[in-house]
Amino acid sequence: MMRTGYQQKEMSKEDAIIEAATRLFLSKGFSGVSMEEIAKGSSVAKQTLYSYFKGKDDLFRAIIHAQAEDFFAMLPRNDDPSVSIEEFLYQVGKAAMNMLFTRDTLELYRLAVAETPRFPEIGELYWQTGPQALIERMVEFLKNHGLAEDSAEKASEQFLSLIVGHMLSLALLRKNYHPTRKEKEAHVAQAVSIFFKINKYRDKERQAS
Repeated sequence: MMRTGYQQKEMSKEDAIIEAATRLFLSKGFSGVSMEEIAKGSSVAKQTLYSYFKGKDDLFRAIIHAQAEDFFAMLPRNDDPSVSIEEFLYQVGKAAMNMLFTRDTLELYRLAVAETPRFPEIGELYWQTGPQALIERMVEFLKNHGLAEDSAEKASEQFLSLIVGHMLSLALLRKNYHPTRKEKEAHVAQAVSIFFKINKYRDKERQAS
């Protein structure tokens, strides 16, 4: 994700390179950008660029990892016993809504989809670092709350489909679509409610409340 809140002089060289690469990838596509352009755009020597990143694949990986780190930083720890399943799902849903409706997230997703036919490793990287990593995070949390691994995995996939599926289509296909905070909250609440209805188990802490 582009860190537009930083001034160039406050960035490390690595941050400046990632910033420039993100901007160039989004404007020209993965295949349309050279390492020389990225070096020029980040105001570093080409030799310095290669000392940080071996190539564009490494740079794209760094961009996706930075975005994922920002997202996962919004979630509670998997082993926090004070957080119920319901609370965890609400936090995942809220973080997903906040991340989804940012320009960089949507543009990087579009880029990954567009470039995957020619560069399959880009799609695989995006999947593993984003959706797959989140599913694994959710599975671990649900297992720590007593669910079997196969049930936890299925439930996690179901919840992410409820949260992201329709909203992602709207965000990608309707240029000016941007739900209000109230609409986002209602969407997350509905997804959490459906999650408990379609699964055979119930959050004990939720029943007790």
